[in-house]
Amino acid sequence: MARIVFGNHPYDVPKDKPMRIGKEQVGYFTYPDFAISTSDLNNLYVSTSELTMGYFELAPGAMFSPPDHHPGDECYYILEGELTEVNPITGQAVRAMENDVLIIPQEGAHGGYNFGTKRMKAVFALAPQMVNEEEQVFPTDLEGKWRVLKGKDEADYKPWPDCKETGTNGTINDVGCWPAAGEELRREPKYLRLIREENKLNVINGLDNPYFMRFACSNDKIHFGELILPSGGVGCRVSDPESHAGETAVFVTEGTISFIMMESREVFKIEKDEVMFIPKNTEYQMVNNWAQPAHAVFCIAPEL
Repeated sequence: MARIVFGNHPYDVPKDKPMRIGKEQVGYFTYPDFAISTSDLNNLYVSTSELTMGYFELAPGAMFSPPDHHPGDECYYILEGELTEVNPITGQAVRAMENDVLIIPQEGAHGGYNFGTKRMKAVFALAPQMVNEEEQVFPTDLEGKWRVLKGKDEADYKPWPDCKETGTNGTINDVGCWPAAGEELRREPKYLRLIREENKLNVINGLDNPYFMRFACSNDKIHFGELILPSGGVGCRVSDPESHAGETAVFVTEGTISFIMMESREVFKIEKDEVMFIPKNTEYQMVNNWAQPAHAVFCIAPEL
């Protein structure tokens, strides 16, 4: 495969059509690509002008550096292992474990370490973009800039107030401002937000055929979390037909989900570690034909 193009991946596929994105369409890149010994391995599934989804891995003891930042809000869902993410401007460090979600506000500086004993794997999603489409490069302006205990450049860093965490025991009214409104998340110094199981916004989707959604982040740019489509029933388990004003990407983490496009009646079978891409305003239904619940990480951007 040729070098990936951010904002246009997979290649030569109309972004106004639904598509299954399997391992054969994955694009690979490292960050950074100029210092491989301090890089991570990234698997890119889909990248449009409004949404990016993939996953990355860090071996035990590895890190990615220099710290980077993106022109969009970014979320990580930790599938395996653990990740210690650092805001190098404030020295804030958060340790994310399996099933935790990390929120990195737009242009928030961040770098990561794996201090654990096994591989770290995380689904990532950004909205609207990972890099500037015209330039296609990651920023390197923070190279060598880490605020750490007993660091040599402490005098160069500004002291910041403590980060006030929000987002507990929410209701459906909080969809669109979880764990806080977008403008609050993006306020300087752009603190990292760690969302654990008890801090996810639990929502039931659908009246006739309900399924479970857990929002970790929901604002004016991105809606990110997990969904659980149960098994069982008179026949197979289905969701009510639905559509979204923004583009949708669904990364299946357990089981298999079939997606039926209501207008064309196309069927896409998405298995573990595959992604379903659904264009905006496209009505679809999800089906679980199997005996166990299906789990997936979803991203919808920008509007739900």
